[in-house]
Parts: sequence; C-alpha cells; structure tokens
Amino acid sequence: MSIHSIGNFISAFNGGTRPNRFRITATDPTGTATNGLFVETHCVATTLPESIVGIIPIPFRGRMYKFPGDRSYNEWTVTVLDDTGANDTWFAYHEWSQKFNNHETNVAADRAQKTNFCVDLTVEHLDHASDTSLRKVFLKNAWPVQVGPVQLDMGAANQLVQFQLQIAYTHFQYEAVGVV
Repeated sequence: MSIHSIGNFISAFNGGTRPNRFRITATDPTGTATNGLFVETHCVATTLPESIVGIIPIPFRGRMYKFPGDRSYNEWTVTVLDDTGANDTWFAYHEWSQKFNNHETNVAADRAQKTNFCVDLTVEHLDHASDTSLRKVFLKNAWPVQVGPVQLDMGAANQLVQFQLQIAYTHFQYEAVGVV
C-alpha cells in the first residue's frame, strides 16, 4: 500500500515503539543472576547496541569493489542513576572493575576465569502497553571499560546525579520476541 494520505498512513501504522520502555538485566556466564548490577530502575538511558561490518576494498581498473569484511562491536554506553546505601551504583561498578584490575595494586584477576569479571547482559525493548519484550539483545562476556565521573556542582538544584558506564563485550545475539 502506498502511503499518499493520512488515512493510508494511519491504517498502515501499528502505533510505534517508545524509547523509554526498556529493561536491562545481568547474569554471570554461568547463568547466575547478579545482584546489584544493572538494577532496572537505575539505568535511565541507553541504546540497542550497534554492530559494524568492515569493508574490504578491492581495486579493479580504477574502481573499488567493496566486499563485506569482519564484524566488530563498539563499546556500549549506559546512563546510570547514582544511588547510595545497598544500591550504591557508582561504587558497585568500581567494585566490578576492581575484579579484573585492582585500583591499588594494579594486579589483574585470573583472566582465564572470565566468570570472575564478565557478565552476560540482556537489553529488552518493551511494548508500550505492557512489560512484554518486543526484542531482546544479549551482550556476551561484558565488562566495564569506563565508569564515568560523578559531576558535583553546588549550583545544581532539582537534579539527581547520573554517570556514564561504557561496557565492552565480545559479541551480541538478538531475538525478535513480539511483533515489531
């Protein structure tokens, strides 16, 4: 159906998806849920991760033929709402990164034991009418590359502290769950 009128558009449009409907959960590579990491209410913004297929240029008589190359994954960024007490998020992510490189001694964990520092993350994009997943992305063997700074400012009023978290991972898998 060609969309040349508002009526055709309305009948072809299923309502769209909402960017504020998502959930992030974490499990270690053995499948055990990780408590304290990625508490659903503390992750306030993110994206579904991207994947990039490289280009292998092949010259032929003055022109370039572009051939698909290897897939790579950039780090994934999450905006985290800072909290205190049992849910001290900034501290929890630093404790996680301490598992694979100690702040004081600069000693790394046994990297052969990835369960010491890697988790598998699930990012779900949720339907606007329920908590039903429209799509799921599974980030495999994830770990924090950067725990961003907490900005302190005496002039900041009516705000909560947020910080960025950058996550590296080996690859992702995806699953279309609902009808998108």
